[in-house]
Amino acid sequence: MRPLHDIFDKRTMLILGALFMLALFSQWLLSVNNGLSLSKDTVRHDPDYTMENFIITTMGATGSPEHQLQARYLAHYPDDGSAEFTAPQFTFYERDDGPWQVSAGRGWVGPKQKFVVLRDNVLVENTQAAPGKAVRMTTSELQVLPDDKFAQTGQPVTLQSQNSLTHAVGMRLYLDEERLQLLSKVKGTYAPKP
Repeated sequence: MRPLHDIFDKRTMLILGALFMLALFSQWLLSVNNGLSLSKDTVRHDPDYTMENFIITTMGATGSPEHQLQARYLAHYPDDGSAEFTAPQFTFYERDDGPWQVSAGRGWVGPKQKFVVLRDNVLVENTQAAPGKAVRMTTSELQVLPDDKFAQTGQPVTLQSQNSLTHAVGMRLYLDEERLQLLSKVKGTYAPKP
């Protein structure tokens, strides 16, 4: 029987060695790719539950309602703990001058549910306020901290009241204090009643 080195010359051995290394590398790439595709499947952003046409009321220590969330649709996502709303509407109670209402086309709440981001035709108003104290505010985006009764935006905002119209960029609204802070580019008109 002839020795292997007589059957295969150096060039053939190099080619076979390169093919063997290529096969090992291909196998490694396949295992890495399978591992990646499995990890992508495990962190899909699919809802684990949904609700339609619901109302959630948060009660205070005295048993009276503090705030209420109503929406047409909610989807909760377990991968990051977030939730998305369609047509959300918040009502903030515990005010002498009637509740504040905050509504939007859609909303998003973060994983720890500390704040809500509202987008698309955001409207803030206190329709039950005494005549002359009612205010209507519109903006494109608003961050609301329900437990703190606080809302803010860095976007343009329009405020309308019985005798005035004001435009600004950026706003902070302290709902329980009935205090409003406009941040920049404030322009307004005031027309007192005759």
